[in-house]
Amino acid sequence: MFGIARKMVNDGDVAGDIVQEAFIHYFEKLQNGLVIHHPPSWLIRVTINQCADYLKQTQKRMPLSVVSETAAKDETSGSTSDVILKQAIAKLKPMEMKLIMLYSEGYSYKEIAQIADTNFSSVGKTLSRTLHKLKKILKSLNYEMY
Repeated sequence: MFGIARKMVNDGDVAGDIVQEAFIHYFEKLQNGLVIHHPPSWLIRVTINQCADYLKQTQKRMPLSVVSETAAKDETSGSTSDVILKQAIAKLKPMEMKLIMLYSEGYSYKEIAQIADTNFSSVGKTLSRTLHKLKKILKSLNYEMY
């Protein structure tokens, strides 16, 4: 959960807070009598949703000029690709961002469908389209993945 949150918000402290809030939310639901059949999937879904809410509230989408300046500063440290990749991922829709994050964490299509609350049969095609969209965004940022 922390790894997903950290990738989405790019801040370890905020990611820790989001994970903590997800667990608090989980225990509140249990105390109110809600039966959660798949707690790991439920917790990951809550974490992703809270990250998306945080990003909406704080508008973490950097303008291209900031990315270029940061990339120029970080050229020697090797984190240029990380900055550009995070910029590209931030341009995706929330559901697409969910799929990319879960895919990058190594979850199977079945697990992704369960966590993202979508049909198993549509995960592969949606993920393929999202990866293609991400590739186009990266090309527009003058970044080649290969």
